[in-house]
Amino acid sequence: MSHFSGEKAALRTQAGTIRQTLDFASITTALCQRIAALPEYQSAWHVLIYLAMPDEVVIEGIIGLGASDGKQFYVPRCAPERRLAVHTYVPGETALRPGPFGIREPDPKQVSEADPNVLDLVIVPAVMLSEQGDRLGYGGGYYDRFLPKLRPSSIRIGALPDALVSPTLPRDPWDVPLNLIVTEQQILHIQ
Repeated sequence: MSHFSGEKAALRTQAGTIRQTLDFASITTALCQRIAALPEYQSAWHVLIYLAMPDEVVIEGIIGLGASDGKQFYVPRCAPERRLAVHTYVPGETALRPGPFGIREPDPKQVSEADPNVLDLVIVPAVMLSEQGDRLGYGGGYYDRFLPKLRPSSIRIGALPDALVSPTLPRDPWDVPLNLIVTEQQILHIQ
């Protein structure tokens, strides 16, 4: 249990109010273009993205931008025991189904799991991000369990509208900071 559960709940509510005021379509386009231009993205071959919920950056829009040539994309699935499973993803070909939270995810009966150790770069969904690389998730703990298992060389990126990035966020001992924060106005490299 987080030491900051009440504070995190309040921040999620605040973020939800901010999200309703934003034009996610235009912000999504800007964020995908900015990520595609990153040297870290251009040199990555195995990239984990996520399939967006409403009022979320549609990061899958990065597929098809020039820098995605030759890359293998993956998407997560919420597996039992709050485990994040990773599956290869080809838009329009990968069999998807609604997951436990209504998020589109690969159908494990039709798409086998991939080894997360192949991932060079992971684009992590978030409710809010901090300038220190902290992320406020949706509270399920899937990424909290998943991120520490990645190779240390895997690049972890958070991409959100600038309005959802704050100077600081509560940090629990198990939180794994991100390496890069990308907004429509700035790119922050976290040390």
